[in-house]
Amino acid sequence: MSIFLTKLDYLLRETLLGIKRGGWMNWAAISTVAVLLFLFGASLQTSWQLENILGQLGSQLEISVYLEQNVAGIAMQPTIEGITGVASVQVIPKDQAWQNLLKDLGDVDPKNATAQLGVNPLVDELKVRANNSDRLPELAKKIEQIQGVNEVWYTNEVVDRLRQLRQAVASTSSVVVIVFTLVAIAVIMTTIRLIVMARRLEIEIMQLVGATANWIYFPFVLQGIFFGIIGAAIAYTMLVLGLNLLSGVIVNQPELIKSLTLGLTTDRRVQYFLPIILFSFGGAIGISGSLIAVRKFSITSA
Repeated sequence: MSIFLTKLDYLLRETLLGIKRGGWMNWAAISTVAVLLFLFGASLQTSWQLENILGQLGSQLEISVYLEQNVAGIAMQPTIEGITGVASVQVIPKDQAWQNLLKDLGDVDPKNATAQLGVNPLVDELKVRANNSDRLPELAKKIEQIQGVNEVWYTNEVVDRLRQLRQAVASTSSVVVIVFTLVAIAVIMTTIRLIVMARRLEIEIMQLVGATANWIYFPFVLQGIFFGIIGAAIAYTMLVLGLNLLSGVIVNQPELIKSLTLGLTTDRRVQYFLPIILFSFGGAIGISGSLIAVRKFSITSA
């Protein structure tokens, strides 16, 4: 146990010494990682919020199902309710639909209109709601194939636009994250290389007394991890502060905007998964940059 503590104490002291030697280059590496993870976290939040909106719209958008002339909506209701993905089915009898139509027409006398036509020209209608917006096209196709269904109609333009927006955000953020990841790794690699060069004489002495390459360069890897973790902490703090500021600004905004922001602040992925993702990503970037720098020096020294 004492040997382990001695080794741990050495590694921590060497890591802190390297960080002190880094000077302002440390902040260059940390700030680059922080900006990268902030943009990455913001894109994740945006994607999750668009996903939540799509889920909400899926339960609000309706599929209008018009039946054949002699098919009763009450009889068809259990069949459609049994389809996977259907949240609810509302039956609108043709008599009710006829009264609603005449009411919408305004000055038309319902009795005269009914007497002139002699028969109700409408059919029973079903209003079908889906559990998720992604299921709307699939449900519409399944319902069309049911015997007794004459026509199926639904509006999916809003959902399609939001889905396209989500894909555009994902594509753009992926490019930005890749570019900034390469930049962050390059900055960390440069910082670690400068620290190693500053301690070149110490490293040569350690090699002469028989220290292994892993034992010599492992503190530099810990420095890279330190850069990534601190950058992730700064990024997460900025995201939380930004989200709280946004919530405060839209207090007096319309209910729709407030509900969208409330959905983001109460999303458990933002509360629990986001910090785990950011810290893991930051640590991975720090390890990658430091290993590249250390590997070059270990090869040249060998």
